[in-house]
Amino acid sequence: MKPNRNQTPLASPARAAGVRKNLSPTMSTTMSPPEAPSKDKKPARTRHHRESPDVRRKALIQATMRSIAKYGYAGTTIGRICIEAQVSRGLINHHFGTKEELIRQSYMELCEEWAFQTRDTLLENDRDPEEKLRAMIRVSFGPTVFKQDHLGIWVGFWSVIGKSPTLKKLNRELYKQDRETYQRAFEEIAAKRGKTINARRAAIALGALMDGLWLEWCLDPKGFTPEEAEAACLDLVTRTFE
Repeated sequence: MKPNRNQTPLASPARAAGVRKNLSPTMSTTMSPPEAPSKDKKPARTRHHRESPDVRRKALIQATMRSIAKYGYAGTTIGRICIEAQVSRGLINHHFGTKEELIRQSYMELCEEWAFQTRDTLLENDRDPEEKLRAMIRVSFGPTVFKQDHLGIWVGFWSVIGKSPTLKKLNRELYKQDRETYQRAFEEIAAKRGKTINARRAAIALGALMDGLWLEWCLDPKGFTPEEAEAACLDLVTRTFE
């Protein structure tokens, strides 16, 4: 899939929300008259829970993802992001400086979330290489990742990449990482089986098939099932070594 897609699990975008504690004072059924203000007492200060900068940035990134899924890149204005995140424009300027930087970091976050989904699989060096590749494919079409709202965010970003030099450069780097991850898996399987294959070409084909299935299913989820999509990719792997 997309950047780092093969390095981590792709659960739906993690939503960071500041946790606010609501304290409800216990009141007796009989209310006493309010105490007269004393000259010696100062009014109590209301304590406001302040979210950390990381939580605020995360909330803005998640709001950006939702906006892109709903309105596309052109329709994702600073104003709409502010409404989604329920913050002022000044907070976006403070944390990101520009809309382009916010979009870039949002795409990075999306890719890292995906990568998180498969990280454990990639770190299991003693695992059978073919099973490792199959596990990565299963994650890509599993319920955590392969769902309408999540894929809508990916498609929204894909529509932007060709128009944004910043995202185009980032996507090229991440795609390269993805392709190399698949290529290594194919090379390991070929070595184990004693086969000679073009691992780079196989990795390109698998990545393109997976992306195409994501896109097509996002356009029409009734066209095929996630199980059929997974099986199509597994078939490609099998036929590569025939």
